[in-house]
Amino acid sequence: GGQPQGEVRFGAIVTIKAEATGKIQTFRIVGVDEADISKAKIPFISPFSKALMNKKVGDKTILRQTGKDIAFEIIDIKYN
Repeated sequence: GGQPQGEVRFGAIVTIKAEATGKIQTFRIVGVDEADISKAKIPFISPFSKALMNKKVGDKTILRQTGKDIAFEIIDIKYN
């Protein structure tokens, strides 16, 4: 408890949609020791996590990747 349900924080399960492709992906933001990309668990220190932190549902964010920027919309945030 104690997490603001409407914002991305450590431990959040975040569902995002890529603006260009409409592809939907879900990630959990975890500690470094729990990170497992194959299980969509990304460390909170990663650039991707940092791009999502403190965002709310409906917010858009840009992930800068080598040679291109990818725009995402946050479509769901939950904690369990």
